[in-house]
Amino acid sequence: MNIAIIAGELSGDLIGAGVARELTRLAPDIALWGMGAEAMRSAGVEIAIDSAAFSAIGIVDALTKGPAFLATVARAIPKLRVALRDRRPDAVVLIDFGYANIRIARYAKQLGLKVLYYFPPGSWRRKGKVGADLKEVADVVAVPFEWSFARYRDAGVNAVYVGHPILERVVPAMTRSAFAAAFGMDPSLPIIGLLPGSRKREVEQLMPVMLNSAALIHRRVPEAQFVVAVAPSISAEMMEGYLSGHAELRGRLNEIWHEFAHEAESKVLRPITRSAGKLAPSRTPALATPTGVVLPPEALREAAEKRYRRAVATEEKSPPPTVLAKGLTYDVMAHSDVLLVCSGTSTLEATVFATPMVVMYRVSRAREIEYHLRGIRRKVKFIGLPNIAAERMVVPELLQDDASPERIAEHAVAMLNDIETRQRIRTDLRAVRAMLGTPGASERTAALVLELAGRQPGG
Repeated sequence: MNIAIIAGELSGDLIGAGVARELTRLAPDIALWGMGAEAMRSAGVEIAIDSAAFSAIGIVDALTKGPAFLATVARAIPKLRVALRDRRPDAVVLIDFGYANIRIARYAKQLGLKVLYYFPPGSWRRKGKVGADLKEVADVVAVPFEWSFARYRDAGVNAVYVGHPILERVVPAMTRSAFAAAFGMDPSLPIIGLLPGSRKREVEQLMPVMLNSAALIHRRVPEAQFVVAVAPSISAEMMEGYLSGHAELRGRLNEIWHEFAHEAESKVLRPITRSAGKLAPSRTPALATPTGVVLPPEALREAAEKRYRRAVATEEKSPPPTVLAKGLTYDVMAHSDVLLVCSGTSTLEATVFATPMVVMYRVSRAREIEYHLRGIRRKVKFIGLPNIAAERMVVPELLQDDASPERIAEHAVAMLNDIETRQRIRTDLRAVRAMLGTPGASERTAALVLELAGRQPGG
């Protein structure tokens, strides 16, 4: 028996790995293959197509995926079709990634294969269409949220509520006392966790801002201690560079200015005359974003100068003593009193611990201008997953210029000093945590896969 698991992005790779481990436990002789990345490979899945290049950066970038991204995905689809036709798996497990997986689901059904769709596209939404066409391309749809289960059922989809697998992996390795002792901190004093992201671009955008925020927080709460959660994908040397003093920071500011002064030659922008001309035929296109939106050079220069002035103005706020914790993200989440966190899966992981947080996100100036031109804020009410799940502002979230050291520090200090604010946020986060169901989502999903493939667990 062989099972195909097809995931496209980082979160899908983690989810697929959880299902793979449970499939192997329930049916030790099973063969697993598909599309994924390191997490699925580590879980014993034969990776036919590596999806590492598919990961979008946050909700904003997900809504503005460029031609290069789409072309990369498009090239993977024929390869998957050939693999499905030649290997004819007993069941196909599709995880999120609707752009490709809906197409793969249709093809798999044409081949007469059994299809289980886990985390169907938009399953986190409470309103709007839910993809009624899933009932024609998927035999079973496993959903992580109870509200989406009801909506898919109402649309005639064979949906099963399994809960969210995040509850299985978000577990700290140490107690607060042991964690504090490991990094020379006092467990009785406030601990502020900094989570700048798991991608180099995210860290470059957020780490200086977070450190300036830490300096402001430290002025108002002198006993505060700071720890940075260094993701496995980020080198400790890179993070140490941010903590090495004013000279290093000043050098990075000069690099930022140099980048914007030569924006036309950078990787962020490039001439796309044909695409830009179609979007704005009345103008002579000079520069365009990777998705073809025209950006006047004057606007870029003004934005660059504004960013540089703001960065220089905050340079003198040197960071307080700060420690780096590599590969201990869940301990940082669990044992911090307040988190400064990059928008993404980390916000939902931190919700499991009900740790108060300030959510933030920054993209390049090119992306920011595109963000406004496309009216993305009208499409996305919230960017923080706890707020999306609750449909209201449970924790503060700050985008672009709003994610300034002053505003970040203001929210963080309020959480530290105001007991009522901190307790309200914790209560709200626990309510969101309850929406994720109970642990065991991967096992429940694996059992559904084996049942669909016609095999009983252990058989």
